[in-house]
Amino acid sequence: MSNWKAYSIIPFVAGFVGWFTNYLAVQMIFFPIKWRGVPFYRVEGEPLGFFGWQGIVPAKTLKMSEAMVNTTINDLLTMEEIIQRLDPDTVADILLPSSGKIVQPFIDELLADKPTTLRSFASSYATDADGWVQQKLAHKFLRDLTKDVQNNIGSICNLRNCVVEMMMSDRSLLGKLFQISGKDELQFLTDSGLWFGFLLGMIQLVVALYWDNPWTLSMGGLVVGLATNWLALKWIFEPVSPLKIGPIVLQGLFLRRQNEVSADFAKFFASRVLTSRQLWSSMLTDATTLPEWEKLLANRFAIFTKDATFGAVDLQLKSRKLQAASAKTCATLFNYLSDLHGYVDEALEIEQTLRARMMAMTSAQFERVLHPIFEEDELTLILAGGGLGFLAGLIQQLVSTGSIILPRFSFGDQTKLISTLGSIIGLYAVSLALKPRKSLVLFMKRLIDRTRSLKKNTKRLGRYLRGQKPSSI
Repeated sequence: MSNWKAYSIIPFVAGFVGWFTNYLAVQMIFFPIKWRGVPFYRVEGEPLGFFGWQGIVPAKTLKMSEAMVNTTINDLLTMEEIIQRLDPDTVADILLPSSGKIVQPFIDELLADKPTTLRSFASSYATDADGWVQQKLAHKFLRDLTKDVQNNIGSICNLRNCVVEMMMSDRSLLGKLFQISGKDELQFLTDSGLWFGFLLGMIQLVVALYWDNPWTLSMGGLVVGLATNWLALKWIFEPVSPLKIGPIVLQGLFLRRQNEVSADFAKFFASRVLTSRQLWSSMLTDATTLPEWEKLLANRFAIFTKDATFGAVDLQLKSRKLQAASAKTCATLFNYLSDLHGYVDEALEIEQTLRARMMAMTSAQFERVLHPIFEEDELTLILAGGGLGFLAGLIQQLVSTGSIILPRFSFGDQTKLISTLGSIIGLYAVSLALKPRKSLVLFMKRLIDRTRSLKKNTKRLGRYLRGQKPSSI
């Protein structure tokens, strides 16, 4: 006990190690937004490279966004339902002042070969918002166009693409959503490392007292780093369903806050992702929906023109001019919708709908809202905590003993065999970190095939050069 001061701080150091490794694990989930490291080897969409890191959520934004739409949004929200909440007459009233500008591309394209006087008259007539006849005609066109949108929303709106495009345009957005929804759980993940670490440090202290080996500090740090991350992740999401043991009811911390998380998630999603501006922008630019929009506008303008002229003008839908005019209208339509967004955001009631339906989800369904971000590379986070804990243990060993002694194990005649197996397991772990979807066997097989191919090509080149040598002398 001559070095009792060094031993007495073991639980406190272990508590700090537990807190710090958990804190770093949380930061590694969300940061950095862009990959940082040496660009020697990296798989796109994976956070870990040969020597570098990108936050798990930013790296896997595409995969996580698609999973969120498939497992959560599609089950809670359908455009076919919420679009019916728009009142066509109200939409027409809001857009009426811009009606002339909206249809201007049709006038320019369809009357391009007509006399200038006729084109000028048509443009002035269409843009005159004070005329009684013009107002009636424009209002009818806009009201009927809104009804067309409601009836064809399935083909002119791709909700998946809308959400994914928004998340990919700003890779910090998905992380912010998870940070707001799971703020308490992320804080628990960090703080719990302190208490778990301290308790494990007490065990580590007892071991160090009865097993006088300097490297027990580094191995203890490894155990603390691994255990605190693993325990905290388990406590957040398990058990999924309430488990009653006498007077005590056990359930994952995240699942206990279902109502609060539902409100935070719905508010963020409605105000930052599925806004009117984003919905209209996606519909009018998405390659999968834009052609349908062009057909819808061309059809509506053709019907409107025929009705307004009492059948005198019957535009053919396959007319190149009509198609070109519709394409130009789609390209400029979004510019005239700015006054509409406030009404659409209010009328669709996306926040209220999401909140109510998330609150009504079962525990198993609700668990899938946040858990995927921890499941992605969960092993990497735990191993990173273990590595940092081991490093902290080495530093603690250096401070207390003045030297660093790495653990050594002896297995007699089996030492080489155990060492070889350890190397294979280590190589396999690295391969999983670098290529989680590809097994070591496939990776090695590809390497062997490429080596054989290179050997054959080298032999062919050698034979070719030897055959050419006499003629070159």
